[in-house]
This record gives sequence, structure tokens and C-alpha cells, in this order.
Amino acid sequence: MRITTKSRYAIRAVYALALLGGESEAIPLKKISEYEDISLKYLEQIFSQLKKNNIVESIRGITGGYILSRSPGDITVKEIVYAMDGPVKPVDCVETDGCVKSDICSINWFWQGLKENVDDYFENITLKNLINKG
Repeated sequence: MRITTKSRYAIRAVYALALLGGESEAIPLKKISEYEDISLKYLEQIFSQLKKNNIVESIRGITGGYILSRSPGDITVKEIVYAMDGPVKPVDCVETDGCVKSDICSINWFWQGLKENVDDYFENITLKNLINKG
């Protein structure tokens, strides 16, 4: 199971947005790009998805950019990862239609438990936690 580059960059970008003051003022993507050394073009794709998922808001105009849609304590890593890639699946069979043998599989509980533990971990880590530990 790997977290995609897109999810990793999204976490870094939202973290940078918060550090640069994005809770109270619009931060241009160019500034985030320079701060995190992520290409502007890639950040545009990432922030488009973050906006669709109500993690950030865009502000137009000369002083425009992006702000957090909620406080850092209310934005979870799970939300960011799901916005980029959807649910984390250690194996395909954790989905009900992922495996024809899921009804009789004797270790399906293991894979399901792994998925639930990862989901719980991501749900319990907020942007504020990342900032405080950084």
C-alpha cells in the first residue's frame, strides 16, 4: 500500500498554506510552490481537487490565492488523501465487490482491519496536529 505522490504533495501544500497564513489571508499558489518546491502546474491540479472537496477556498483578484475553508483542527489527513485518491485500499478485496471470494475468505477480516486502522489513523491526524509537531 502506497500513498500517491499527489496525496503526499497535497498534504504538504495544505500544511504550507496553513503555515504561510492561509487561515486568515489568501496565499498565492506561487508562494506555496516556492515554499514546498512543487511545480505550480501540479499545485493547480491539486488545489482544484482540494477546492471541490471543501478543504480550501479560492479568492480572486490582485491579492487573491487560497485560504483554508476551515480551521486547521477541523481538516484531517483523511480528507486530504480522499480528495486526491479516494479511499485507501490495502487490497482490492476490502471493497464488497472487490473479490468474488470475500464471503468465504478466511483472512478478509485482516485486510478489512488494516484498512480501518489506516482510515482511523488518518482521521485522527488533523492539520493542526501536523503544524504542532512540525
